[in-house]
Amino acid sequence: MKIRIEICEGDEEEIIVRCHTHDERIRQIEGALEGIVKSRRELTLYIGNTEYYVPISEILFFETSEGKVYAHTKDRTLTAPHKLFELENMLPSSFVRISKSAIANVRVISSITRELVGNGVITFYGCAKKTYFSRSYYKILKDRIDEIRLS
Repeated sequence: MKIRIEICEGDEEEIIVRCHTHDERIRQIEGALEGIVKSRRELTLYIGNTEYYVPISEILFFETSEGKVYAHTKDRTLTAPHKLFELENMLPSSFVRISKSAIANVRVISSITRELVGNGVITFYGCAKKTYFSRSYYKILKDRIDEIRLS
């Protein structure tokens, strides 16, 4: 495999990967590039009437409650102007649905504790915040953790 970088004119940068097959190695490259490109983005979130521009990498999880979507960072809870299904399409692959009402950032998960019924608790590095996952999402969560953190 060779790597070639070309300097282009114009405002928008483009990354092109040419390959014979879209195999696991290419999917890993694609995931890594996607993570780099999307991790630098920010979301506009709110506390009251104040807009905050929060880097996506600082968000621990999103959850719905009483018809609103909340974004949790280590030290704040902000309101998101999007529905969870919209966020799923906007966020990088390090964010995964963990229940019908929550999405978590697998890069900042410090522990997963499963209960006897299959549901469980997720904790995050450097803070006391936690959220819950549903048993039907556990395999997806574990697979994404393995994919993101072990590759």
